[in-house]
Amino acid sequence: MDTISLAARPRGETGRHVHALRREGAVPAILYGHKIAPVNLAIDAKELERVWHRAGRTHLIDVKVQGQKAHKALIKDLQFHPRGGHALHVDFFAVNLREKITAEVPVIVVGESVAVQQKLGQVQQVVSSLRLESLPADIPAQITVDITGLDEVDMSIQLGQLELPKGAVLVHADLEEVVVKIAPLRVRAEEEEAPAAEEETPAAAEAAEPEAAAESTEG
Repeated sequence: MDTISLAARPRGETGRHVHALRREGAVPAILYGHKIAPVNLAIDAKELERVWHRAGRTHLIDVKVQGQKAHKALIKDLQFHPRGGHALHVDFFAVNLREKITAEVPVIVVGESVAVQQKLGQVQQVVSSLRLESLPADIPAQITVDITGLDEVDMSIQLGQLELPKGAVLVHADLEEVVVKIAPLRVRAEEEEAPAAEEETPAAAEAAEPEAAAESTEG
């Protein structure tokens, strides 16, 4: 991916005054991290949306503040309006390219399972993201998990089986934890259980006989 740049300007608006900032089409932001005192910024909302879709939380961004050199940073946190969906606030974390950091990387399932194609099972993704440690420039955009080899129900892929980028390591992870598995189809499982539930046991039949006899006597 090419270098992603984002222009920013220092802002004096804080607290309730940021509402006016948003009405003008800007998003309040803060930049902090390696060798930089926290600074309040304003970002154009449309530009931020464009960068967010390209970079996410794993790709480095050149945050260009007016009158300063560009800061290599990651989007650490981005808050959205719960109903409107527009950005409310963004945190940028300035990094040292020579120091390892931890980042949350999404897990993407690819490939097709024979068991799923034959409608014997369904894909169940247990882990949706991984916490990795690596140099900032080496953080992958995503970790892909290929389920092509999972051709039977109950087969799975564990954390220890994943291929990670060179220099990246899992942080505080159980290597036996299941990432994705082929689970039995719920509909098929219910169909198999239904006949067993409807069968009358000998004990139930015996319990019903006295009741039937009592009814015939009363009649």
